[in-house]
Amino acid sequence: MDGVVRILRRFVGSTILVSVVLLLFNLILLGSLIFKEIHEGLSPGAVVKQMASGLSKGEQGDYALNSDGMQLLDTYQAWAMLLDPQGKVQWSERLPAEIPRSYNVTDVAKFSRYYLKEYPVYVWEREDGLLVVGYPKNTYGKYQFDFLAEWLKSLPIRIILLLVCNVALALLVSILIGTRVIRSIRPLIHGIHALAKEEPVHVETKGIFNDLSQSINSTSRMLQDKDDALKARDEARSNWIAGISHDIRTPLSMILGYASELEEQSDLPAEQKQQAAIIRRQGERLRSLVSDLNLVSMLEYEMQPLQLKSIRLSVLARQVVSDFLNNGLDERYPISLHVQDESLHVMGDERLLYRAVTNLVQNSIRHNPDGCAIELETMRAAEDLFCEFVVSDDGKGIPREYLDDVVVLPYTAGRIRPSHQGHGLGLPMVSRIAQAHQGKLILESESVEGLRAVLKLPCWDT
Repeated sequence: MDGVVRILRRFVGSTILVSVVLLLFNLILLGSLIFKEIHEGLSPGAVVKQMASGLSKGEQGDYALNSDGMQLLDTYQAWAMLLDPQGKVQWSERLPAEIPRSYNVTDVAKFSRYYLKEYPVYVWEREDGLLVVGYPKNTYGKYQFDFLAEWLKSLPIRIILLLVCNVALALLVSILIGTRVIRSIRPLIHGIHALAKEEPVHVETKGIFNDLSQSINSTSRMLQDKDDALKARDEARSNWIAGISHDIRTPLSMILGYASELEEQSDLPAEQKQQAAIIRRQGERLRSLVSDLNLVSMLEYEMQPLQLKSIRLSVLARQVVSDFLNNGLDERYPISLHVQDESLHVMGDERLLYRAVTNLVQNSIRHNPDGCAIELETMRAAEDLFCEFVVSDDGKGIPREYLDDVVVLPYTAGRIRPSHQGHGLGLPMVSRIAQAHQGKLILESESVEGLRAVLKLPCWDT
């Protein structure tokens, strides 16, 4: 909905801005044209004034117009006459024959404001009479407008109100147009958001966005088909791995059973007992590999059900340490436990979390054949909502550039290097167990100072 409002706001703002720019442009253009027209040459009032100053009376009583005045008459193809106080023409220049030579007060009052015989005329008062300058017919339009003084005083307010009305009208039009456009865009926006959430989409294919609607519907169908195909493939792969794991367990159990029997027979030569022990150890490794492969597959495709319950981390840590000590942990791997807070609990699957911590300890043992000190810690993270279960060692560590790589499944396209020790499922399995518990696995190493693996999980308040 925020996207729709943002589009409408931008559309309205753009419409108003365009309207204001066009209005200002028209006003500037109109003003420039009027200004240019008014100031193109002398105005009639300026011409008659200049001619009045250029008309002089001689000693003999005759009048003469100077060269500037004659030039103005030539330029504007005008004529001129001077009326005495009695209304008679006492001087004229280029006066048309149809123009009378004598006028009364009424005649003067008429032509001084308008026309004389359809000639636009302009007058200038002199001490010795009234100077009249006439222009050719149809060259000037003369109109008289009468306005109330109060109306003229309120003219600025009227202009402002007019501008406000124009802006309001532009806003109304933009809102109406924008609303109509938004009606067409809203289903597209909802459809795109649904695509991002991997939900099926069907947008009505009509209006100006018909092609886009069809593209969204087609994309939705294509994504759903691909998603269904991926789910079917993942389920088939997981079922295949589970089936193979199940089929291997029975013959593998028999191999381990017979190998153990041979190893325990007293009358069997030492060399054959040793061979039976090798068969048993390799069978156990194979059983561990099958179990890990099956579990990783189930976690990868979110098919592993979680038996959730409240687990105290200190109890889980002590159980892991005691199991390793009771199972004859080599003296080269001294193991210790440090608990900062006995009250830390998490909500999780105890079997999977035990498997994850055990794998981290086994990882330290497997990759440090010359021995290393292993320490288990439980603590509250810097964020109060999380707990940390730390398994660290002082072994050879892992180069920094490979820390992200070791949690990727072996033979994955994104993996930088293959796993050289073990089957490469240990750390990827721990990472996926952490993700299944809404947590994450963090690996820290300085290459020569050992490895620090942090299992970060949400705390559970009991």
